[in-house]
Amino acid sequence: MPRQLSRRRFGRAAAVGAAGLAAGPAARVLAEVSGVANAAVDPIFTTFVARVGGVAITGDPLTERFQRNGRSAQLFANFLLEHWPENAGTDYEVQPALLGELVSGGRFFHQIAPFRSETTVEYIWQTRHSVRFGFLEFWNRLGRTDLLGLPISEEVPEAGGVTAQFFQRGKLSFLATRAVPIQIEPLGRTYLETLNDGIDAGYAIDPVEPHPPGASASLRLTVTNTGDDTWTSGGAEAVTVGLRWADSNSPSTRATPAPVSLPNDVAPGGSVTTDIAVQMPAAPGPYRLQPDLKIRGEWFTALAVQAPIIHAPARLPMPDVRVGLLDISDDNPGVHQATIFSTAGLEVRDEGGAVLARLNQDERIAIRRDIPNATHVLDLPDGSRIQTVGKVLIDPVEGSLLRLEETAPQRTYRGSMEFAWLANYRSAWVVNTLPMDDYLSGLVEQNDNIPWEALRASAIAFRTYAYTVRGPRRARGALFDVAASTRHTPTLYTRDQVYHGYARELSGTRLRDAIHDTRGCVLTYEGSTIHAVYFSRADGRTRSWHEEWGGPVKPWAVAVDDPYSRGQSLLGHGIGLPLRSANAMAAAGANGEQILAAYYTGIDFEHVY
Repeated sequence: MPRQLSRRRFGRAAAVGAAGLAAGPAARVLAEVSGVANAAVDPIFTTFVARVGGVAITGDPLTERFQRNGRSAQLFANFLLEHWPENAGTDYEVQPALLGELVSGGRFFHQIAPFRSETTVEYIWQTRHSVRFGFLEFWNRLGRTDLLGLPISEEVPEAGGVTAQFFQRGKLSFLATRAVPIQIEPLGRTYLETLNDGIDAGYAIDPVEPHPPGASASLRLTVTNTGDDTWTSGGAEAVTVGLRWADSNSPSTRATPAPVSLPNDVAPGGSVTTDIAVQMPAAPGPYRLQPDLKIRGEWFTALAVQAPIIHAPARLPMPDVRVGLLDISDDNPGVHQATIFSTAGLEVRDEGGAVLARLNQDERIAIRRDIPNATHVLDLPDGSRIQTVGKVLIDPVEGSLLRLEETAPQRTYRGSMEFAWLANYRSAWVVNTLPMDDYLSGLVEQNDNIPWEALRASAIAFRTYAYTVRGPRRARGALFDVAASTRHTPTLYTRDQVYHGYARELSGTRLRDAIHDTRGCVLTYEGSTIHAVYFSRADGRTRSWHEEWGGPVKPWAVAVDDPYSRGQSLLGHGIGLPLRSANAMAAAGANGEQILAAYYTGIDFEHVY
């Protein structure tokens, strides 16, 4: 007969194998430690315990001093304390361990959208959770992160009408009928009492490749019984394998994969591999999944068995962007043609696809408009000349970059080009077509050496602006989506983003990394992307769209106080994100989402590819 799981089930930290590999034995945290009646506070912890308020705060000691991960530790009713000798003589010589994360099993708690903090409600950007009212007051009184750490959940209901909240290092609970409504939960006591219940698990997972939104996918998962009890495949104590979505990306409602029964009983040390069908969400996004085991309707993570979180992205093809690079007209004196060449060779075609010429590395073609005859004239390297009508299309050979001499010193670009005539403006144009993220990597609005989170915020703002203006301009048949916003495009100069192409990447790749990190992420307000304008520097406040440019009020573009620019002068239109304040805010510790939500009011973060 297999050994049955105990009624008091509370596991240790499960082992997580590398993707596609068998999981190793579980790391049995504190497994060799036993509780001691009337244990005393060890001398290396007495100063810390006294400083935080005594055992009324830490709870009574439950063990003698022991070794944990190479450090001296002692378990108390409410906290697990560790000694850090390298911090001797400082307030950080003793620190609470991450007992809240351990007891919660690392399970994902739903995160919430950013908001501006108030006196009674504070948004914690690092974990995307909030602390509210009485819990916030109690957290502040305990020194905020010093004792409890950051919140890792919102307030969650528990049995008996209790409201609780998990923090990295502990847990708070509230019950109005108690003499002291808010209390520190005895996680240490609960953990110690349940160490030897016989349940533990390890996981090995094959990577999940990106899938289109709404597509069917499959996750191959191997679970290993690293505990002492046999997992049964049937009956009241049957163990099943399941998945939960472990992210807060939109849409928040999506199909939860059905749990899968074990094909057979799994004895200690045994493993089983199963494939679980997953329906990807209907919108693109960087989704995540958390595999977990379940018994009697309860996840193993709720029993302190750690479970991994894996990426399962849903992606659409990346959109392209058409950039107006060069205006050849009377508005741009001295520019009479487009001189195009390539780092490894190129092909020239007419609008119907017929090949007009093939050029080798650094061979140049000069294209100009013959206005009286309504044709384009192509001067080739061998001295020959071709006349054509319609657009002229230029594609580099694979792995090559195009160059446009008239935009020097930038002049080097990813993607393809075309030469076209705009009759209404009596101007010829060179247009650069390339993937969205390649375009964004060529923007020079921010330096590459600013703080990482400022680059992330900038990448999202840049993408939102480009994506938002691209739609209506394409709908009305515009030749290009955005202008390069340089002296090379005077006829149709717009307030678009300044684009220098591949030359921007030569100054550093951190912006490109930030664009990759935020793939497809845009700012929305009530489900629609916003016209995410930004500017250089504020003067203690930003301006509203209506205040500066008139028209209907845009709720996401209202004036806000900006402490990072006090005492400075306004540089730019003043609407939206002040880039220098974004840099300063990131240097002060804010993340990209925090920065954006501080200047664009009421926005959400969604993904469009």
